[in-house]
Amino acid sequence: MSGTVIRAGEPHTIRTRGITLLRSGHKEVRRLKRANHTPSIHGNKVWNSSYLIMDHLTKRKLSADEHLMDIGCGWGPLSIFTAKRFGCRVTAVDADPDVYPYLDLHASINKVDVTPLQARFEKLTQARLADVDIVAGADICFWDELTPVLYNLIRRSLRAGVKQIIIADPGRSPFYALAEKCEAGKLNSRVVERRTQTPKALRADLLIIDN
Repeated sequence: MSGTVIRAGEPHTIRTRGITLLRSGHKEVRRLKRANHTPSIHGNKVWNSSYLIMDHLTKRKLSADEHLMDIGCGWGPLSIFTAKRFGCRVTAVDADPDVYPYLDLHASINKVDVTPLQARFEKLTQARLADVDIVAGADICFWDELTPVLYNLIRRSLRAGVKQIIIADPGRSPFYALAEKCEAGKLNSRVVERRTQTPKALRADLLIIDN
């Protein structure tokens, strides 16, 4: 894949974990905004909890024949990292069509292929999830009404044979409501705190559900 070239030290860039990401002030991002690609469902930047899932996946060591589905992908940092680090198949899901030019831009910069899928969480059927090994989502627990939607998606994923679901969040109340719902439903779930110092000091909790 031919890629957009980003120079070392270029302003408004983040280089971490083997990938290059753009901040909202970067000229290429501003160009997309001028073209009226304005995400409407919080897909307006790189969200920090993605980095903690990246570290979790690095410890888990995905194989090249596994398939990860990145739900609520936004600009796609988690998708880009997974495709580049492990060489595995990645499907990037978001309900907002305006995030995909930013996903495409990051895929081009990092010279990876990611499969986009525009869909709402409730439209991800068991059949669609059947060949997925890992479902992951960072900073997707924004609204209380998403808690039952995400819980039902987790249940469908498990029925479809997904090996692991990982959801990361810095501490919003809908995230903890989802974790409690998973526990009450007797799913094989746990919440673990994770921290990192790169690209800056960050913390997030990971809700991990194993099949």
